[in-house]
Amino acid sequence: MPATSRPSSRPVAEASVTPPARATAVRVGSETSPTITVWASLPEVQTDLLGQDIELFQEQFPQYQVRLQHYDRPEDFITSLVAGQINFDIVLASPVLLGSLRRAGQISPMSDFFPASFIDDFEAVTLLGATKNGAVWGLPDRAGFHLLLFYNQDLVDSPPTSTDELTELAEQLTVGSQWGLGVNSYDPLWLLPWLVAPGDWLSEAGGRTTLNKSSMAAAITLFHSWQDPEDAIAPVGTYEEIRARFLDGKLAMMIDGEWTIDELANSDKIRWGVSLLPGVGQASDDQPAAPLVLSKYWAISRSATGTHAQASATFLDFISQPERQLAWTDQFGLLPTRREALEDPLIAADSILRTSATQMRAGRTIPLGINANLVLDAMREPLRGVIDGELTPAEAVDLMQANLQQ
Repeated sequence: MPATSRPSSRPVAEASVTPPARATAVRVGSETSPTITVWASLPEVQTDLLGQDIELFQEQFPQYQVRLQHYDRPEDFITSLVAGQINFDIVLASPVLLGSLRRAGQISPMSDFFPASFIDDFEAVTLLGATKNGAVWGLPDRAGFHLLLFYNQDLVDSPPTSTDELTELAEQLTVGSQWGLGVNSYDPLWLLPWLVAPGDWLSEAGGRTTLNKSSMAAAITLFHSWQDPEDAIAPVGTYEEIRARFLDGKLAMMIDGEWTIDELANSDKIRWGVSLLPGVGQASDDQPAAPLVLSKYWAISRSATGTHAQASATFLDFISQPERQLAWTDQFGLLPTRREALEDPLIAADSILRTSATQMRAGRTIPLGINANLVLDAMREPLRGVIDGELTPAEAVDLMQANLQQ
């Protein structure tokens, strides 16, 4: 599966939050034209494309004007907003910022602006990340962050489709200085796809996060077995070390994030391919691996009423159209969230995008209000303790839960 080169979408430093004056209506002929304020935190090249989208929107809807503003960090935005230093009509928010805005009563549910049929056209896993108490609080703009299986085409003819096959193939390919598999040893994100109990996940139906469970201990046991010095098929290493080994041709397979696609596409050191994560569970009842999926969300301010509310809803309808999402896919390799866009030939005919989209749709997310960073941080040191031989998996999951409750 050959790599295709796409532009890098890495963040660059930009200006911090600057409080704008509240947008006021201006006159266009005899009509009143509201100006809506849109906030986003994007790399410069993506900001440029969003600016082009805004220009197209204003050409199509000349009765509305849009002012685009940048913020650096979610913490800056919510702090300045609560302090009354800034205002917004629309914001492009991370899951953490979206949750903070909902708790602070700063945004309105999407059902205030769109029918259920429109909202349901977005991929289910992306909607769940914006859902709380049965309401959807943001429209997913793009999705990603999921893990995939990368492999060296000179060493692997056909990537494994089950965890058993992965282990067996990695054992065969672990020879001398060459390893069969590479993982980020100390990052709990790499644990999550291996939670194999049916329906099990980090959060339960009521929204409570539970880490001290048998499925988590089993995932840690599997993850550790790959790196156990007595029979290792994967070296213990940091993210950077594992990536370097793969590029040097010393790893047959590597589990890494979807963001790696662009980075590998810019390297000609090895011939690489990408496939779905192998199925988890026993060979007789394998189920798709379900990595963590995160999205960014468009949210509308609770204070956006009247013509501002109408303009905001019109803008979100425009910006989330399949053709607009696919333009971002074409330029940056970012996965869309509308089902129609995910099934478009642009993705279906591209083996890399198709694989990434399939894995994303099989993934799971964390419901709105649960901070994924805090959950992963609670898991980090206990996982390190197991990898370093200082804790058992059972001890680690208890410590993870204790860390989360602090």
